[in-house]
Amino acid sequence: MVPSFLIYRAFPASLLLLLCQAFPAHSFQTQTTLRRNVVTRHPSITTSHATSATSTDQAFLDQAVTWAKMGLGHTFPNPAVGCVLVNDQNQIIGQGFHPRAGYPHAEVFALLQASGHVSDGVRAAQCVLEQFSGSSDMTRSTEFTQIQELTNQYRNDPSPLFQPLADHASVTAYVTLEPCCHYGQTPPCALALQLAGVQRVVVGFRDPNPRVDGGGVQFLQQKGITVELMDDPACASLVTAFCQRITPRPTEWPIDTYNEQVTGAMRSALRSVAGRQKAAGTLPEVSWAKDMVVDSELWALQEQPVEEDVEKLNAMYKTIKIKPEWMEHLDQLLWDHELVQVRLNNAVNKKKDAKLVGQVIAAQLQAHVTQTLGHTCLLYRPCVPPVLNLNALVQEASPSSSST
Repeated sequence: MVPSFLIYRAFPASLLLLLCQAFPAHSFQTQTTLRRNVVTRHPSITTSHATSATSTDQAFLDQAVTWAKMGLGHTFPNPAVGCVLVNDQNQIIGQGFHPRAGYPHAEVFALLQASGHVSDGVRAAQCVLEQFSGSSDMTRSTEFTQIQELTNQYRNDPSPLFQPLADHASVTAYVTLEPCCHYGQTPPCALALQLAGVQRVVVGFRDPNPRVDGGGVQFLQQKGITVELMDDPACASLVTAFCQRITPRPTEWPIDTYNEQVTGAMRSALRSVAGRQKAAGTLPEVSWAKDMVVDSELWALQEQPVEEDVEKLNAMYKTIKIKPEWMEHLDQLLWDHELVQVRLNNAVNKKKDAKLVGQVIAAQLQAHVTQTLGHTCLLYRPCVPPVLNLNALVQEASPSSSST
């Protein structure tokens, strides 16, 4: 039976374990407590908690949305998030947005400003974007080095960073998305807010990530922090694609056996659809440009004598860091159209390597490589609900249906 849905997972368990092992032993107890929160859903955490949110709260949340939009399209596989910190006089003392996966989230950039480590949390986040876009000048490079140092300190031991704010008067945080409560490439934002002594948090939208899903709100409440959980349309619109990627769905096809269950007849039907779309000029297409990798690993691999061992080749290509802007664009095309043609002429020299790179891209997007022809891959991923009815397409293409 053809799937109507797929299970989308944020990270495999083995990766989560490795990430957690990277943090020092003094944080182990907190990590263990938070990880218990991410394996269970929290149905008691609902938008009814937002009953005391005011028009002033909405205004500050709208400002957080404005900052979040600055990171939109740059954060794959993470969501775009914005944050504003306000004191008891309704004065903004910190603000920021999440610029890129692997760097501090919006709450942390705002906290760094409020704690006096950076003069402007939004500018600091912009500095990260500019560093990777190639538009950074000498001044920005110096700022980026400072951000790198603060990020490393935050990863190792976030407690001292936010002590200046913890001694401050009452502070409210306005965040477009529920603060995370799990360890990834950086510590949880819920923990950072608690360490900073924030007394109240207004959340614009609940994080559907099964590793959060009310756990961030619950963690904050357990620490005595007041939480107002809203269901703001502007906040929700920021994370539409992220929600599609991350939300588990009922399915008869688990993602780990998805490729095995796509039959030859299904691939043939999809190729026929792609052929018709290409002839009509409606098949979406993206091309790999020379700057699609974050670093130069891919070009280094091309210049080395590469072994013919497919497993070793695949392992090498899995280390490539593809620019999130390109992945975000491809991800959205797949949600919109289900079938996308990806040209990899600029990615690899050998045609056989194009298939391996295509598989690496597909794995990150939970998509299926339907066809590899030369340096071109055809990717397929069903939307929710599906646009293409594979059962019907296979049936139409079968000899029995053509003879009736």
